[in-house]
Amino acid sequence: MDSRRKCAAMFVGLGWATVALAQPLVEQELPSCVSGSPPLRVSVAAERSVLDAADRRRLHEAAQARYPLYQRAGLAPAQVLLVRRSGGWQYVTLWHGGPAGLCFSAVFAAERFDFTSGWIIKYKPRPAEPAD
Repeated sequence: MDSRRKCAAMFVGLGWATVALAQPLVEQELPSCVSGSPPLRVSVAAERSVLDAADRRRLHEAAQARYPLYQRAGLAPAQVLLVRRSGGWQYVTLWHGGPAGLCFSAVFAAERFDFTSGWIIKYKPRPAEPAD
């Protein structure tokens, strides 16, 4: 399964909820792992992709080296999404344990990591397919 289809399947499988009712789907939301924190909202037109296991580990190690608070969590994310939001690329770490299964725990500005441009070329992030 290519990363675009895998990502679309994850959005469905994660329990993403629609924000608009009885209207075309505009946004999806993912619950926060932190109780009381707002969900992460992502436009359905946002370019996105799921990192493979090796790249997920590489991002995790780089984030731990750069952000001591992230390092304190001591757990590796179950999945990492590369998503274009608000005009910039972001990494979103997903963990098991939310009420709907996976939840997001951290969002990182992707330009802070030197491997991002290569990963955008590698993964070719795209919006979810309308049929997905």
